Amino acid sequence: MVRAMRILLGLMISSILMLTAAACGGEQAPAPSTAPAPAPGRSPDVAGPPSAERTLRVGYVTTASHPYGLALERFAESVRRRSAGRMQIALVQQYAGGDDVALLDDLRAGRIDAGSVSAPVWQAAGVDSFLALQMPFLITDYAIERAVLASPVATDMLRGTQSIGLTGLAIHEGGLRKPASAEGCLLAPDDWRGVTMRSVQSELLAESIRALGAEPTAMPLSEVEKALETGQLDAIEANLGLVYTLGYYRVLRCMTGNVNLWPFPTVLAVNDDAWEALTPAEQKWMTAAAGDLADDSLDILTDPASTVMGDLCRAAQGFFFFGTATPAERAALRASVQPVYDQYLATEPTDGFIRRIERIKASVPAPPVRPYPPGCSAG
Repeated sequence: MVRAMRILLGLMISSILMLTAAACGGEQAPAPSTAPAPAPGRSPDVAGPPSAERTLRVGYVTTASHPYGLALERFAESVRRRSAGRMQIALVQQYAGGDDVALLDDLRAGRIDAGSVSAPVWQAAGVDSFLALQMPFLITDYAIERAVLASPVATDMLRGTQSIGLTGLAIHEGGLRKPASAEGCLLAPDDWRGVTMRSVQSELLAESIRALGAEPTAMPLSEVEKALETGQLDAIEANLGLVYTLGYYRVLRCMTGNVNLWPFPTVLAVNDDAWEALTPAEQKWMTAAAGDLADDSLDILTDPASTVMGDLCRAAQGFFFFGTATPAERAALRASVQPVYDQYLATEPTDGFIRRIERIKASVPAPPVRPYPPGCSAG
């Protein structure tokens, strides 16, 4: 009887010790790197493997399957490989519910170490160096963009982040933006009139949409599908990856496939305090990996084996189609945005960057036109 009581008492003491340890030190495991941040400033801490001597958290606003996410995964792997596992990049997808403005605010405040922030959003923070990348109808294919991002233009643009306490490392692409509507195709300027179109928080893109005839409405990605369903929005400017990965094909009817409004690059930057806390070797690993990011992103978007367009058509099941604008309609669209050029050609550094991009563009041959998958054309 005494022996049995001693055993029972031992079990009770062990249980109490285990519960005490759990209450004091057994925190819930941090969310994985693909978990969305619940709100600005409250993104989950993402721990790297135990062997990592340094882990940097990098936020971005899309899903991991979007070109932003795919390219950043390559960047993270490159840093891991170059550092032999001593440095890890912990990616936080769909940061703040897909809100680029919140991501940039948190990056500046040091609430996240680094982030890849869509280029148009920087204008609102007083950084104008990326505006030329998204002038309407200036960069109209990936061959032009590859040449631009490989040139000193990109290096000069990245210096603009220094004015707000960030170190710019790379510009990478998410996909050329095209007009897509919940009703008919947006082909000629007349089709744009009276249309309410989602815009990111960018003065330049809002002005461009307005010049094309539509009314821009700023809205985070997390609200777009419902707004299209309810009629709050009639259209969006988007790339294939966005429409497919976020399921917008469920509420859109037509995307004008041969009208590339502007590219949608994103800028990888590190908070200066986080950057200065890195050792020279860690900075070297980050810089070297970032040097491949532009090409990696464009390789993803131009991969001839890509099935995104076909996957999109199959997923849409005959509801979503691609329209084709005539040469005259495309020329009319370009003419309608000339007032935007007149305005920005009068400002620096945008004027100088536009002219440098135009010279690069003139030397790049046009790529071949890829046909739409069978049964996916509206015409």
